[in-house]
Amino acid sequence: MSTVYDQNAPTAFPAPQAQPNLEGGGIERKGESMQLPQIKETVERWKKEILDRIQYLKENLDQTLQDREALALEADQLKNELTEARNRIQQLEFDLAGVLELYNNLIREVSGALEE
Repeated sequence: MSTVYDQNAPTAFPAPQAQPNLEGGGIERKGESMQLPQIKETVERWKKEILDRIQYLKENLDQTLQDREALALEADQLKNELTEARNRIQQLEFDLAGVLELYNNLIREVSGALEE
């Protein structure tokens, strides 16, 4: 779209006294004549390009929102798995502490039995 604008845009903004004259089916501007159908064609082309660009951006936004929602669900799932893993680690640490206590008690009993 920028190339169309660059090709058709004025190089400078006209002063108020140099506004286009829409009389006689054409536009007079600084001695050059542009036909009204050319202007309508340019406006229609720009309008189509703008609408196409808006549609593209809308589709891109919709896709981005869907991707974001999918990533949020995946992040929630990973957080839940992490929480479950942490709980499992705590349970295993508790079980290990119990096993170590049992092991130490057995060692003490065996040492006491050997001393007697």
